[in-house]
Amino acid sequence: MEADRIFINTGAKPDVPGIPGITSDLVYTSAELLDLNQWPARLAIIGGGYIGMEFASIYAGFGSKVTLLIRGNRFMPKEDSDIATEVRRTLENKGVQVLLETEVSEIVDTGPTAKLIVKSADGTVGELEAEAVLTATGRSANTEGLNLQAAGVEVTNRGFIKVDDKLRTNVPHIWAIGDVNGGPQFTYISLDDYRIIKDQLYGKDLRTTEDRKNIPYSVFIDPPLSHVGLTEEEAIRRGYSVKAAKLAAAASPRARQFKQTEGLLKAVIDVETNALLGFTMFAAESSEVVNTVSTFMNTGQPYTVLRDTIFTHPSMSEILNDLLSTI
Repeated sequence: MEADRIFINTGAKPDVPGIPGITSDLVYTSAELLDLNQWPARLAIIGGGYIGMEFASIYAGFGSKVTLLIRGNRFMPKEDSDIATEVRRTLENKGVQVLLETEVSEIVDTGPTAKLIVKSADGTVGELEAEAVLTATGRSANTEGLNLQAAGVEVTNRGFIKVDDKLRTNVPHIWAIGDVNGGPQFTYISLDDYRIIKDQLYGKDLRTTEDRKNIPYSVFIDPPLSHVGLTEEEAIRRGYSVKAAKLAAAASPRARQFKQTEGLLKAVIDVETNALLGFTMFAAESSEVVNTVSTFMNTGQPYTVLRDTIFTHPSMSEILNDLLSTI
């Protein structure tokens, strides 16, 4: 295939770990589990990332007994420990069992159920049975069959296509956009990739990935967890002197109306400049509120401006007034 311009936009696919027995018909990827037409009484999830957590929350809501099997020794290591503790507590209250430092060494298909042979950090070997097993251990570039080597297109050591800040590969007139280039695995990042390409073809060729500041994300558990900017731990590692504000989600009148009072909010402030460095919201409607905070952070104004902004009542946004007033 030849063309003046080639755009590779083939996305990513779920990784399947090399565990003996992983090919059992009772083992599913995140895509395959969506097609499951029978509710599993027990669901085992291999992996503690955001996809695994979302399915844990969904199936716990259906009534499944869910077990999260996590190799690491910390739950949600990318989040501050106080946020991770609150999320774990909420999931466990919904019936999700979280097992840290647990590795699956084999899956045995017994017919109606899958038997997982698990090994703990102390060497203890145990068994776990489930009607369905979800593998959620990451995603890889969907490049099989493209024959990238023939075109000389370089990839990273993880198999994603290398691109520069304008999404160009090392080969002139070939671009890679979306999940296949190894950027943040979000639909809205793919949309922004399109904007960068459009500016090159039809605009002033000024847009780059470096323009992206304070990108928010949401994990759609119940309630959703949303974050933008730095965590408190990240900010301290980068040398900032910080002060943090925390507030229980139950302080929101709107959350009480929703009868969704679980959760915690947190804001991280630079002591020297009063800049809002980061914001985390584990509460109802957080996926909407975080966009407001992200937009505000991009203005570069001190946190006090957001603290004193007038919001409608009752709304989840107005809790920002109360959160930032605790500083």
